[in-house]
Formats: sequence, structure tokens, C-alpha cells
Amino acid sequence: MSDEKNTVGMNEEGQTLDIDQAKNMTVGEAVRKDSELKAGVTEEDSVLDKYIKQHRDQVASQKFDTKVMEAETLDTATLDNFIKKQREELAASGILATEGAETLVQADEKTASQEVANEQTAVEESAPAAAVSEPNEKESQTNGFENPDHFNDKEIQQKGSKKKLVGILLALLVLVSGLFFAVNTFRGQDNNKDKTASSAQQSTKESSKTTAAKKAKANLKSYNSDLKAFYSDAEMTKLKNSQFVKIEDLAKSLDKLKNTSYYEDAKSKFDLLKKQIDAVKAVNAKFATEAIKDGEKVSATIKSGANFDDIKADVLKTGNASLDKLLQSAIADGRKQIDDKAKAEKEKAAKEAENKAAESTDSAQAAAGQEATQGGAAASQTAPAQTAPAQAPTISGSGSGLTNANGIQRNLSRVPYNDAAIADTTNPAWLFNPGILEKVIGTAQARGYIAGNNYYLEPVNIVNGNGYYNLFKPDGTYLFSINCKTGYFVGNAKGHSDGLDY
Repeated sequence: MSDEKNTVGMNEEGQTLDIDQAKNMTVGEAVRKDSELKAGVTEEDSVLDKYIKQHRDQVASQKFDTKVMEAETLDTATLDNFIKKQREELAASGILATEGAETLVQADEKTASQEVANEQTAVEESAPAAAVSEPNEKESQTNGFENPDHFNDKEIQQKGSKKKLVGILLALLVLVSGLFFAVNTFRGQDNNKDKTASSAQQSTKESSKTTAAKKAKANLKSYNSDLKAFYSDAEMTKLKNSQFVKIEDLAKSLDKLKNTSYYEDAKSKFDLLKKQIDAVKAVNAKFATEAIKDGEKVSATIKSGANFDDIKADVLKTGNASLDKLLQSAIADGRKQIDDKAKAEKEKAAKEAENKAAESTDSAQAAAGQEATQGGAAASQTAPAQTAPAQAPTISGSGSGLTNANGIQRNLSRVPYNDAAIADTTNPAWLFNPGILEKVIGTAQARGYIAGNNYYLEPVNIVNGNGYYNLFKPDGTYLFSINCKTGYFVGNAKGHSDGLDY
């Protein structure tokens, strides 16, 4: 028996790779095969058996029998609670439904219980057979024959059952670990999805911002181009009048810059332009044609009734210094035109009045001269001596004479009487210039002072070489004093001349 066992041992552990077998193998395969043969590995061994044979030291260090004993006394309730708790967490995380998790835990527990029950039943059924085989074992031992299968079948069955139970529990642990791995994987995928979605959103936002920035720059470029079109110079100080009608289009271009960093600056430029346009329009409205055109002052005539005082001062403060000066210059020209026009109208009115007065004087003098010529002699004959001056000129008198010689109002004469001058009848100062007397008499008739030739005329004085006469009504009422050389006459009535001509 001993020799047979040693031989077997040599076969299991002492085998080596012969040369014929190594011929058809690579170096690596030959080394691995030789290692297996030395460890006693056969073709019928499972992977686990091969591992145990090749790692006997590690397996021995784990004290397998002790581990089995620990497994036999393992508190399965604690493990069941652990598994149940893990399944509940899986259900809470959404990987398993709560109801499904509880059912799965119950099924695992039922399966484990069933496995244990089956093993126990198998052990009980094999108990008689083990009892029958006991004498043979004892007999074999008495006979000195060592039987390899001397172990009690019941013990083997019990150990096998416990091993199966441990295997089930380990399987459950593997299942739980797999579920945890799946959860972590799913969570990792969810996190990756979230990260991917977040990254996509961030990318979309950045792309949107980039697109918006490009659009804003394009709109700014368009706005600046439209703004420059309103000016005729690079410094943007001279406005183009033809562009004024496009101010609303520029406002729409400005609206496209709202909610951008460019808006405030663009808005200030727009407001400056709008103020300048309003100022130019306000001044040009006072002229029949544009006085300010394309940044220059041009000759223009003011409108009838134009008034520059109604343009407010702040309207003329545009923020463009060169334009402000231009506006003030145009207004100054307009005011001068108003003054010149008023002066011209005044001079024209005065000249017309003067011409009209001259025409009236000429007519009156002509009429007075004619009447004086016709009735001069008769007047001097009919005039009472006591009412006339001592030596009155022969041309004095009236066509009809006085009706009230005692009522002559010599005291109202504007020219004082001078008897010495009156006595100098041959002095040429007493002679009426042609047409003067006719014109004066005609004026008196026209004004209703006298009717026809019913008047009384007498000399009064000589002043500065001019003879003066007083004209009275037939009843002696004083009318006015007459310069026989110039035709100037003046009386006491209000509203007429207040002074003499000397």
C-alpha cells in the first residue's frame, strides 16, 4: 500500500515534460506545462483544482479548515440583513423597484433556505448507508488495510451542505457586488451624460455668445456707416441737409444695438446728430430758402413776419461749435434784413406822405393865388379904414369884405403885428410867390374854413425877408398866418403844426 501511494505521488507531483511533448510547444507553453506537471496537474483537473495544486502554500496559509469552521458558525442573519439593506439602497437609487427588490430578497432567502433543507434531507437519507458501512471500515482497520474513503458519509454530507450554503452566500455577495458595480456604472453614465449635457449647454451658450457678439459688431458697423452718411466731412461737423429725412432709419439702426455694450456710445452720437438737425431746421424755417445748407451759410431772404426771438437759446447750443457759430451768423443776417425792411418801409411811408402834402399845398396855393388876383382890389376898397392897418398893402383884402369889422381877432395871430413893416408897402417881401395864395385858399376851402371867396386877408409882419398875412373869416374869426413866399401856414388849432417856420 505504501509503495503504491508513493508511486501515485510520483505520478502526481514527480512527472516531468518529456522531450517528445516539448517538441510541438513554444517556450512559454513548455514552461507552463512543465510547471503544471510538477504540481501534479492532470487534464481532468478543473481550473480550481489546478490553482490549488499550483498554490498549495497560499491555500494552506488561509487555514482552510478554520475558515470552514468559521463558515459553519457564520451568522447568516447578519448577512441576510446586509443583502436586504443593499437591495433597498439599489431600489432607492432607481436601479430596482422597491417592490421588486423586496421580492428578490425574499426569493434569495427562500432559495438559500431550500438549499439548506435539501442538503439536510440528503444527509438524513444517507445516514443508514453510512451505518451499514461502519463494520467494514472497522474491519478494514482491524485487518490493517488503510481505506482512503474511511470518512463517515454523514460528516461528508454535512460538510458538503455547509460548503454549499457558504457558496450560496458568497454568490449573493457577488450578486450584490455586481449590482453595486452596475449602480456605479449607471451613475457614472448618468454623470457622464450630465457632464456631456452640461458641456453641450456650455458649448451652446458660448456659441450663442459668439454669434451674438458677431451680430452686435456687424450692427455697430452698419450703424456707424449710416451715421457718417449724415456728414459731408471726415470730422463729422458739416451736416448734409438731404439726409435729414433719413433720421428715422438711423433710429431703427440704433435699436439693433440695444442690450449691447455699444448702445450707450451710439445713442449719444445719435442724440448729438438729432439736436443739430433740429437747430438747422429751426433757423431755416425763418427763411424763404435754406440759409444753412450742407454745413455752409448761403444767401437767403427772410419770410414775411419772421421772428427770430421765438427760437430758444438752448436749441442753438448743439454741441457742435462750428455749427453754433453758423447758426448765430444766419440769425444775425436775418435780423438785419428785418431792420432794413422796417427802415425802408418807414422811409417809403414818409416820402409818400411828403409827396401827398406837397401836392395838396400846390393845389391850395394855386387856388388862393387865383382868388387873390380876382378879388384883391375889391377887398381893399370895401375894407373899413378903422379895421385895417394904417398902411396895408393893396393886395390885402377879401372878395366879400368883413361883416363884423369890430370883431377881428387880431390878438390870436400866431405872428405878431409890426406896423413899420406893414407901412413898407413897396417891400417885395409882401408879394406872394406864384400859386401860393391859391393853394392856401384852396386848402381853407377844402377844410371848410371858408366858403367861396368869403374871407379877409391882411398883412401882419415881415420876418427874414418873408411877408406874413393873417386869414380871417368874414365875421373876423382868426384862421391862420401865411408865409407868402413858401406857402407855410399855421394857426391855433390842435393837431396841426405847433411852431412857426422861423
